[in-house]
Amino acid sequence: MKKLYLTYLLALATPLLADEPPAPPIPFEEPKHLLVDNRILAKVNGKTISVVDVMKKMDVFLNRVYPQYAQSKIARFQFYTAQWRQTLTQMIDNELILADAAQIELKVSDGDVRETLQERFGPNVMANLEKIGITYEEAREMIQSEITVDRMNWYRINSKAYLSVNPQDIKVAYREFCEKNPPDDEWKYQVLSLRGKDPEELNLVVRKAETLRNDSGVSIEEIYEIIKSEEGENSTVALTLSPLYEVTAKKLSANHKESLETLEPGKISRPLSQASRDGAILFRLFYLKEHIKKEIPPFEKMADTLQQELIEKAAGREAGRYLAKLRQKFSFDQEHFESSIPADFQPFALK
Repeated sequence: MKKLYLTYLLALATPLLADEPPAPPIPFEEPKHLLVDNRILAKVNGKTISVVDVMKKMDVFLNRVYPQYAQSKIARFQFYTAQWRQTLTQMIDNELILADAAQIELKVSDGDVRETLQERFGPNVMANLEKIGITYEEAREMIQSEITVDRMNWYRINSKAYLSVNPQDIKVAYREFCEKNPPDDEWKYQVLSLRGKDPEELNLVVRKAETLRNDSGVSIEEIYEIIKSEEGENSTVALTLSPLYEVTAKKLSANHKESLETLEPGKISRPLSQASRDGAILFRLFYLKEHIKKEIPPFEKMADTLQQELIEKAAGREAGRYLAKLRQKFSFDQEHFESSIPADFQPFALK
């Protein structure tokens, strides 16, 4: 969720992707008022969640993670507009989890709550809470709920996900990774082509290129420039120097690969006669700038990462099952909830 918030906040200063709707223009002057259409959005296990409740939840996050935007009405408005539905869904899920925690009598100590309040809002808790319009009791309840939800998530979701992944699963994941990501070397090179229909004149140019190639320190660009300058405009030999190609082994042509495999990085091949589609006589000089040999990381280096990925996937499945059970257990009608809020409902406005 943090990444989603970050992506949106960055969009305040950068253009959106082409397939997304354009961002509204940001006025040079801050609007005077940020209006809130407060109403009850959901009722979960006897507790109501209003627009203001959702806004306060977003304010806490905004002030903690992106304080530079917290005092800007336009930034808050755009943040609220983009995230209120997702925040509401999260709050509903949390209320269901809290109801489950109450049934098993999970307790959170006052000391844990105070310590987290200090970490979250700094040593001057009351002053910092006043800045964002939240009372101490509201902040304390939020923190207590967060700690409870975190512990329930570990107990009901993460611990089960962790135990569900065994060494054999990790080995299978590694085999699948190797199949999907075979080694694919990268070649960085240039090609100087010498083409002509007069064999005698072309051979003279080819010998000149070979002589220059043997001079230590002469680059392929210099060979091209020297020959081009000496031959002049009346020459029947066409010279072409390619840009620097950066090609993976899969996309590298067989002819080019055969020529490059004999070279060391930084070296230029001798002029090689190659077939030409138009019937002209063709010679090529290959310059290999770099050959990056990519290898599949050994299992020992991948195991921890693969295990974590498997645990995260398992946690996602466990979370889905857990929340579905909670909705049924506490009689939360998801369809009724979704239909109760119009699709075009916008609880925030600027004036």
